[in-house]
Amino acid sequence: MEVTQEELRHEILHTWEAAREAWVIHLEIAGINLSINKPVWFLWLGAAITFLFMYVGARTLRDRPGAYQVLVEELFRFGRDMFGGQINEEGRKWFPYSLTLFIFLLVLNIIGLFPNSYPVTSNISFTATLALFTFVLTQYEGVRRNGLVTYLKSWAPADLPAKPLMYPIMWFLHLIQEFTKPLTLALRLYANILAGHLIIFVFLSLILYFGLPTAFVSVPFAVVFYAFEIFVAVIQAYIFAILTQVYIELAMFAEEAH
Repeated sequence: MEVTQEELRHEILHTWEAAREAWVIHLEIAGINLSINKPVWFLWLGAAITFLFMYVGARTLRDRPGAYQVLVEELFRFGRDMFGGQINEEGRKWFPYSLTLFIFLLVLNIIGLFPNSYPVTSNISFTATLALFTFVLTQYEGVRRNGLVTYLKSWAPADLPAKPLMYPIMWFLHLIQEFTKPLTLALRLYANILAGHLIIFVFLSLILYFGLPTAFVSVPFAVVFYAFEIFVAVIQAYIFAILTQVYIELAMFAEEAH
């Protein structure tokens, strides 16, 4: 059976959209569509797993730790050492948030690898919302610690040559950079997770369109990409969390950074 590239692309995208709209509970309040679909179910599942993992870990500490407590303690140590104090030790106070963000994204990424699940982090609305949180926290910490005027002044170096001309240019460029940070955070996570799942789906779809013999090639490639997606799940969660920590600390210590 011959299938054109356009037909294959259309079928893949249609199947992906259909998967997203599965398990829907239609709900409308005051004319606002609040329907619960598959991404929302798995978002709640990921949030519940993250909460229970951290809550139980904090409530079951023993003098003689078991395997679970060791895992929790090692994750805590990992977060403190890897996330906290990227620029200044005072910034270490934000590592619990960055660590929680890392665990939450990792849980969602791993859940998305199971059959019949949905990769929530392949939804641009979700990644954009998390990136918006990072943006708000960054600006809040910058203003809270430095004061509004000092924080805004720090957006351009104090020792600029031709300052009357260069200062507004540098300030405007930094303003663009502040909005670019959450944009790249959202797009990086979304694009990497979506691309990996689509590649696996494409390889497996080849069997349906070109027959069973294709499986001898497409299945091994799909397995390889599936294994690679486990690595991507970890590294993308880490990148999002570490950049969140760095952006917050850059705002906190804006004067020192310049």
